[in-house]
Amino acid sequence: MLPHSIVQQLRCGRVTGQGYFFRTGIEKKPIEKVNVTALGFAGDEQAERFHGGVERAVLQFDSEHYIQLRDQFPQSASLFIHGGYGENLVVAGMNEHNICIGDKVAIGSVILQVTQPRQPCFKLNHRFKEPTIARYSQNNSKTGWFYRVLQAGDINLNDELKIIERPYPQWTIAKVQHYLYTATNDIAAITALTKLPELGTEVKQVFQRRLVTNVIEDWNPRLEGLIKLEMRVVKIVAHSATVKRFYLSRTDLGALPPFNTGAYVTIKLPNGLKLAYSLYDVAVDDVYQIAVPQGCDSQEGSQYLYEQVCVGDVLSVYEPVNKKSNNA
Repeated sequence: MLPHSIVQQLRCGRVTGQGYFFRTGIEKKPIEKVNVTALGFAGDEQAERFHGGVERAVLQFDSEHYIQLRDQFPQSASLFIHGGYGENLVVAGMNEHNICIGDKVAIGSVILQVTQPRQPCFKLNHRFKEPTIARYSQNNSKTGWFYRVLQAGDINLNDELKIIERPYPQWTIAKVQHYLYTATNDIAAITALTKLPELGTEVKQVFQRRLVTNVIEDWNPRLEGLIKLEMRVVKIVAHSATVKRFYLSRTDLGALPPFNTGAYVTIKLPNGLKLAYSLYDVAVDDVYQIAVPQGCDSQEGSQYLYEQVCVGDVLSVYEPVNKKSNNA
C-alpha cells in the first residue's frame, strides 16, 4: 500500500541573517494556503541560487523524525519542532524509506514529482546548536526530499497527499542515499541511477562524475561548512622565546562564533598555506587567541606567520571546529 497523509503545516519564508555570518531561508512561517508555481511556493526564498530551481522547488520532511531527533540530541530537544529543517511541507508518515524517486504526488490542485534527496549542510548544525546534526541526518536518512512541480495550483492546510504514480518502487530516497554515501563503488547501481530520467540533475551528475573520474566525493565541506571570516591581528605577545600569542579580531567587529574546549581554527595565509591552531579556552575582548611556534623548514606556514605577519595584518580565518559530542 502506498503511503499517504495530510498536510500538517505549510511553511514559507524570507531570507534572513542567521547569527553572525550567514544568510538562510530556513526560518519559515506557517501559512494556511499557498499558490505553487514551477519554482515552488509563491513568496518563498532561498539564501543561495543553487538552493532553489525547478528540481528543488518544494521540500518535504517527515515530522515524525523530530521525535527521534529529540531523543538522540536531548540538549537541542526544544529546537526540534515542525519546520525546523526548513521544509515547505510538514507531513507525518511519509519518509525516506517509503518515498521513491519519480513518485507523483497530488496535493490540492497541485501535482509534484520526487526528484532527489535533500543533501543536508552545516546550516542545520547552527540551527540546532549541535555540530553533528548534518552528518547524522545524512547517515541516518533523516533529510527530507525535493519535488519538481508538474502541475501548478493551490495547496491548503489539511489537504491530502496521495501518491498517484510510482514508476520506480526500487529507488527509495534512502536507497539512493545508500549509493551516494555508503556503497560508493557499486558501479552497477551507480550506472543505473545515471540513467534514471526523473532523478534530479544535481545528484545524477554526482554519479556521472564518479563513473568518469573514479573519485569519491568529500562531503565534509558541506557537512561542516566552515565559514571564512576576515580577521585582523590586533596584538602579538611573546609567550616564550620561541612562541608568540596572536590576538585576532573580526574586521567588521561582528560577534565571534562560539567554541568549546579543544576547538581549533584554520588560518589561510597570504602565501596560500592553511594551518590549524588550537584556540585558548576563552575569548577575551572579542578576540581569538592562538599560540604560534617559531617554524622550521618543515613548518613553512608557522614560520611565515611567526616572522612575517604583524599587528594590523588581515588574515582569513575559518570558524572554529568544536570537539565532537558523544552523539556523533
